[in-house]
Parts: sequence; structure tokens; C-alpha cells
Amino acid sequence: MIERSLWRCLAISVDWRFLEDDKLREIVKRAIEFIKKQQKEWSPTWSTFEAHDIKADWWLLRKLVYDYNVLKIVHKSASHTTYAFEVPIEEVEKKIQEYEELIKQKEKQKPVSTDGEISIPPDFWSSIEGYDDLRELFIASINSMKPVHILLIGPPGTAKSLMLMEIERLSGAVFVTAGTSTKAGIRDILLNYKPRFLIIDELDKLTNPDDISVLLTLMESQRVIVAKHKEYKEEYMKTWVFASANTIRGLPPELLDRFWKVYLKPYDRETMVRVVKSCLMKHEGVQEELARYIAQKVADMGLSVRDAVRIARLAKTKEEVDKYLNVMVKYMK
Repeated sequence: MIERSLWRCLAISVDWRFLEDDKLREIVKRAIEFIKKQQKEWSPTWSTFEAHDIKADWWLLRKLVYDYNVLKIVHKSASHTTYAFEVPIEEVEKKIQEYEELIKQKEKQKPVSTDGEISIPPDFWSSIEGYDDLRELFIASINSMKPVHILLIGPPGTAKSLMLMEIERLSGAVFVTAGTSTKAGIRDILLNYKPRFLIIDELDKLTNPDDISVLLTLMESQRVIVAKHKEYKEEYMKTWVFASANTIRGLPPELLDRFWKVYLKPYDRETMVRVVKSCLMKHEGVQEELARYIAQKVADMGLSVRDAVRIARLAKTKEEVDKYLNVMVKYMK
């Protein structure tokens, strides 16, 4: 997080804290670029855009509208939503430039690391019971000079999601769920965000041949290739891939060969309760008694850590926990 003193250089008319989020800042920059291009090529009064124009997820645009007041919705229908800036784009562009310049100045003041190490939070892995040897494996991979990709394999209840959530906390991490990933695809995610760590949950649900091809090339040679409409372009990026899968059945052998494969077994009930309780208290801010209640319920029903997180974000009382769990179970396959 940027130090508060740095905000003195930024006049606050909207909630400029969105600048701290690399994803949101990149989306805003793409929106500005799109509008300027339309103003130059079509009309000087052009001021609107849609999600597909800048390849942005709707939920990120929603945050910019409702959480930070940077954008506004000027038209909404069943088929599309049109956005515009709440303030002049020149002002937003200036704030972005100021922020990024401040970040550069702060970076120059940091000691230069010659061993390629990245900052690991002191409480890294603290919500995970056991697996100390895997903690050391992940830290060694994170700090390695060249990518070592790791795939976690096992049924629900094996802490796969927790481990990926720990990696997601690191700077430069981007998290995607293969089963429900954006239509943009893995290639566009890589090109837009250039992550140091690409985290893929439910890798076994990745069925798009283009996504698999992109991953194969990235993991083998740190390249992302764009070849369409007679255009050929290569981008080099040093990206570590950390993924999870319930099963490796159906995954291409050549993709599996690029991973260090780790097979996990489910937690027993007692350990599962401790893990979920710790996760909810440390990462979701849930009080101990409610966290324990959710953990016990989730463990008894054979649900996952992510199910517990979803319930914790909605329920504030034990009664609400029971209500939302009943809804969850009722509509499960």
C-alpha cells in the first residue's frame, strides 16, 4: 500500500484509492486510451465505452462505479451497459501519472535485490495446518531465478484453495478460475496484467485449446504469442504458474509435464475445523465464536474452505449461517 503521505500530492475529488489496485488502474488507462482514439478518429465529443471495448470484466467496472465513483453508468439494457467518466479524463490521467511517478520514486529508494527474491508476508501460510515442507517448496519456487510451476492435485478438502489464496496475497499475482474464467481467455489476461504469478483454480476445467496452447508456450519459454489477422507478435514475460485440480484426467500430458505435481489428501474433520476457523479469522475478520461455528458446520457437511468463505461474507449470526447453508445445500448438484 502506498504511504498516506504520498496522497498529499493528489487532490481528492473522487476516491483515488483505486489507483492502488493495479487491475483497476490498468482498466482506467485502457478506457482513457479507447476514448481518446475514438475522439481522434470519429468525433471529438466521444466520451463513452462498453466493457468489451476495453476487455474489462463487468465486476471490476462496477467497483469503479459504486466503490470509487470514478465511472458512471450512462445507459443500461439487457444486452449491454455504457460507461463514462465522472470527471474529465485529463484529470484522471494526470492522477495516474502522478501516482505512478510516486511509485517509481519509492521503488528507487528500495535496496536492489540481486537474488531475485520477493517479499514474503510474515504470516504466509499461517492459516494452513501442516504442510510445512510444501511451504518451503513454494517459497523456494517463488524466489527461484527461473519459474518452477506447481500443480496441486486432490479432492475438495485438501487445502488446495487455501494454498492458492496464500500465493494470491503476493505482489504481482493474478487469480483466475478455469471453470468460470472470463471470455477474454488466458492470453488476454497475460497481456493485460503481465503477472509474475498466474494462479489457476480448477485447472481440470480448462478446456479451451487456445488457453492450453498459450499456457504450454508460456511455461516452456516465457513467451506469449499473438498470431491473428496476419499479425504476429511475441511478448516475453517471466511468469510462475500455480494451479489446482481435483483430477488430472483429461489434462494434456504435455501440460502436466511442465508442472511439479503435488498430490494432496483430505484433512480429517478436526484439522478441517482448525483450518477453516483460522482462515476466517485471519483473512475475513470473523469473530472466533462465529468462525468456529461456520467451520464446524462446513466440516460436518463436507463442504470446502471456499464455501466457508462465501458463507462468512454473508452471515453475521449463527442463524444466518444456518439459513445460507440450507440454501447452498438445497441447490447443490
